[in-house]
Amino acid sequence: MTESDLIQTGIYGLDQIFLGGILKGNLILVEGAAGVGKTLLGVEFIYRGITEHDEPGIIVVFETSPRKLIRDATGFGWNLDELQQRNKLKIIFTSPKVLDRELRSPDSLLLETAAGIGAQRIFIDGISLLRTLATGNGANGNGAASYRELLQQFIEGLGRENLTAMLSHEVLAHQEESAALEVAEFLADTVIILKREHHHRSI
Repeated sequence: MTESDLIQTGIYGLDQIFLGGILKGNLILVEGAAGVGKTLLGVEFIYRGITEHDEPGIIVVFETSPRKLIRDATGFGWNLDELQQRNKLKIIFTSPKVLDRELRSPDSLLLETAAGIGAQRIFIDGISLLRTLATGNGANGNGAASYRELLQQFIEGLGRENLTAMLSHEVLAHQEESAALEVAEFLADTVIILKREHHHRSI
């Protein structure tokens, strides 16, 4: 592996942890309970890629509206609207079902969009919503198997887009300690688990 095989996330402290960066084309899973900062990390991954490394990117959201995402990012000094106007960023608001279909299609609109802006990075916020597509009738007759199969097909499709990807995956707070066994993890190249720190407070 050479330095040319790596890309820097641009996120303070993270590249040091990764010993210089992450492999191009790899898939990073960011896992944790609601409110721990998964979306923030993913948006910064895209923002730093564009502004510090000239690597255009795509953000895919299922629940948060692009308007809210842009507004929240402004609070950190990240002008996503300007990056969209410069054709360096595309924010896509869609559903898990539509995105899954896109990733299976050889003439994917997502691929066309990525090619149109020269995208090298993608952040997909909330892949746990793919559970809604799982019928519960997987190969082994249970929901977990169906979810694994769906995730595997989804991620294989993502790999065909030739993008370095970061995906956020929500788990319930009480599942954080067992998150290492989540069905999404065996499909990722790198897993980042975010947790809340509990502080004792009093008045």
